Amino acid sequence: MTASNAKLAKFGASNFEYGVLDANDKITETRKINGLSQVKVELTNELKTLAADDGPYLVLSGGINAAKETLNLYDVDSQMKHDLYGVDISNGIEKYTKNFTPNYVATMFRTKLSNGKHVWVGLLKGMFALPGISSKTQDGAPDPEADEIEGNFVPRGDADTGTIMLIGREDVEGFSFEDFHKQVFGDTAAVTTPANSEHSTSDHVVNHQ
Repeated sequence: MTASNAKLAKFGASNFEYGVLDANDKITETRKINGLSQVKVELTNELKTLAADDGPYLVLSGGINAAKETLNLYDVDSQMKHDLYGVDISNGIEKYTKNFTPNYVATMFRTKLSNGKHVWVGLLKGMFALPGISSKTQDGAPDPEADEIEGNFVPRGDADTGTIMLIGREDVEGFSFEDFHKQVFGDTAAVTTPANSEHSTSDHVVNHQ
């Protein structure tokens, strides 16, 4: 592959999708979510410089030892809370108990390149902390605040060689969104969207049978 030196910039965040992992790290269904306003992914790679011969000698890498995804969504709805946190939902009431265990999930979103193509980011196995509640009185036009949730991610598969994150670029020859989606979520039975969605699918439709 020969890299070009085209001047490009990334911007935007959309098409957030998640799937719940079972005990065997398999996903049977994914769900697309509206209202993503901001997303941030932080990777921590510890480096240690060894000194010898009166100077820097060697740099050792500890690999990726931490991955965090921070999402800002205008509404984390009840279904998402049930999927991510196991919150019980009954007749529109969310029940939060003292002892709850979040579910492992895989997530995906996209950002846009200035050439019109997209960059897709998938995180393969992580848990999210419960969002807090922040609101303020209305004075004039509504100015809602997005819910913020943070997730910590680990490798999916072998602890030493498993994959934490995938990035797919549409501007690279050979990229297939269907293959990328499959590597993030596996052979999912279906992709669902929230009932209030104005669009039932993204620019890409995936339905692995």
